[in-house]
Amino acid sequence: MTIYKGTIEGFGGSFGSGLGFLQISGVPIPCDNGATVRALNACFGDVIGEGHTIRRDGGHVGREVYYSTDDFGLLSGFTPVDDAPEALVQEYESQFTPKRRKGVKKNAR
Repeated sequence: MTIYKGTIEGFGGSFGSGLGFLQISGVPIPCDNGATVRALNACFGDVIGEGHTIRRDGGHVGREVYYSTDDFGLLSGFTPVDDAPEALVQEYESQFTPKRRKGVKKNAR
């Protein structure tokens, strides 16, 4: 699983279809509308507005998160960077560390 890191810029969705898009660092990530809005509100507060609609300027906008998607590109979860456990941070950072192949000696010719 690949872990990404980005800043939430907004959210759009349709109550009727159940489909939503969480805009993270310029990328629209498809997601389950209701579940994502409830998760955003639980993490950041001030997300759900009048008429049970999402506040476009709510507490989620501008927040940095780690997130992952499933095999179809749908949002599978997110964690606020401020609340991320050390294991998640290390897993994210390890994606960028080159891995050495086993059995290959350094400076081998």
